[in-house]
Amino acid sequence: GPKTTGEANTMLTDYWSGNDGYYKKEQKRPTADNRAYINNQGGWMGTKEQIYAWHTEICPGSFLPPFDVPHFRFDGLDLRDVEWWSGGLHLFTLRHACNMQRVVLLDKNYFGRHLLYHTTNNKQKKKLYSKATDLLGQLRTVVYNAQKKRKN
Repeated sequence: GPKTTGEANTMLTDYWSGNDGYYKKEQKRPTADNRAYINNQGGWMGTKEQIYAWHTEICPGSFLPPFDVPHFRFDGLDLRDVEWWSGGLHLFTLRHACNMQRVVLLDKNYFGRHLLYHTTNNKQKKKLYSKATDLLGQLRTVVYNAQKKRKN
């Protein structure tokens, strides 16, 4: 559900891995609205019940058409791009969107089920990808550090 609801003990809070010193010292935390740092998931799925709840309760301005002002102009055909609609940005960003959190299981037996290979290969040109096992280890390290900080 949205980031603004839930019990305090179950709430996923904010944590930036740059706090652990993995980046250059002069690198500051990116702003939340900088789309260069948003990872598009490449698609999404929802049950009928979830989509209905997103449309009627969770997402401001509705989730399904028609898309009305003040959250949408021109019936949603304004400056929103393919990443907004099919990449899931309308689900996971804050401004005029549903503001939900993505959840990924970090168990080695299930982690790979969250991954997709972009078959057009147009996203891999920069060679900024890593092995799934390396990524899982990096994510688990970030979780460990965040939990350690939360206990302090």
